[in-house]
Amino acid sequence: MGVSYKLTTKWIEMKNKFLLLIILFIASNLSFSQDKVKADITIMNFLGRVPQKTESNSLSDNLLRILYYDIQPENYPKIGYLNKQGKVIIKPKYNMGSDFYDNHANIIKDSIYGYINKNGDEVLLKKYDEVFFYYGNTGIAKKNGKYGLIDRKGDSLTSFSYTMMGNFGFNHYKGHTKSKKSHILDKRGNIVFNKDLSFDIQSHYFDSDSLFIFQEIIDGKKVKGLVNKKGKIISKPKYQEIYFINDKEFYAVKNGNKYGFINKLGEEIIPIIYDKIGFNINENLIPVVKDGKWGFINRKNETKIPFEYNEANAFLNGLAFVKKEELYGCIDTKNRTKVKFNLEKTKYQFFTNKLALFKEKGKYGFINKKGRIKIPAIYDKAFPFVNSLAYVELNGKVGYINKKGKEIIPVKYKQLWFESDGVIRFAE
Repeated sequence: MGVSYKLTTKWIEMKNKFLLLIILFIASNLSFSQDKVKADITIMNFLGRVPQKTESNSLSDNLLRILYYDIQPENYPKIGYLNKQGKVIIKPKYNMGSDFYDNHANIIKDSIYGYINKNGDEVLLKKYDEVFFYYGNTGIAKKNGKYGLIDRKGDSLTSFSYTMMGNFGFNHYKGHTKSKKSHILDKRGNIVFNKDLSFDIQSHYFDSDSLFIFQEIIDGKKVKGLVNKKGKIISKPKYQEIYFINDKEFYAVKNGNKYGFINKLGEEIIPIIYDKIGFNINENLIPVVKDGKWGFINRKNETKIPFEYNEANAFLNGLAFVKKEELYGCIDTKNRTKVKFNLEKTKYQFFTNKLALFKEKGKYGFINKKGRIKIPAIYDKAFPFVNSLAYVELNGKVGYINKKGKEIIPVKYKQLWFESDGVIRFAE
């Protein structure tokens, strides 16, 4: 059934105290352009948690598995790496391994933390209890029960004084002090934000105009507002909840049981009148619920698609899956039916690489944007195409197929993860 892990007592105590970080999937070098990042984030937000038999390949899960789970017993499967053609480039020999980020993957070997490159060259950092690198040359390390930042040579960039530390966007880090103050640090270890407020993670990336959520108790109630990096209050605490969503302009807010949207100036752009909302805004259309039905509004709160659907997903690549009565179909931004309402519900209702999942008699296959079957429903489980490959499961084994349904990586492995940096992690 794959790899299993035993939670440490420490993690059980901490898991409810701190959301470690936002799931990120980004381009494969440190010079991130917003355009490159935007496309990856859009797809991954739709994907949510990606292929897994015992764990996902999301950054947060990798960090949690590596930092907070016991080392695997010797007889457990080991982690190795394939290229996109299915050739083994690094043999399965690691107790734990992350995906590749910026040409490196984090590993645990014989209870020692370190990293490897794509040639399999190892760097083991024996003087630290735990180590994790994401993109770039700055990593999180634990020493004598405290956390700090190090470079890839193993030299410390900060003191080891934090009770917890996690990645914060591309190249920043969030550390908790003993006094429960949170610091945001840059890749050199410099503190760039340390306002003594309770705040949430900003979004998918950290910019000069980043905003944080902070919380105060007013009249016995917890209310939230927005503060910028310099500590200036942008929106006074007055909302029951503020949500960072997949959008560079808007934040979702909640009061009572209603939702609306504010902008980065704290202005209420869309009134708090909707029963439910979607947290992805694409094609400048927002799925919302009014009077029990889903429809779509624009950024001016104008109704662009009538409130006539039982369910609605956000648009992606020009189409949105919606539900009428008991079945699903697809509409375009003009509310024209593009795929007939004859589909069962699947977990991932959107098109990537021009194909989408469909379900038939408990099995999964793929249709095109006209609703025509391109890959028959023969798989026990399948996930959307990313970079022209789709993860599939059949009879307890996993592999990858291409858009023609051909097995590129044979369906024979116990466990695979998504391709990252041109490499696919596997367990044997």
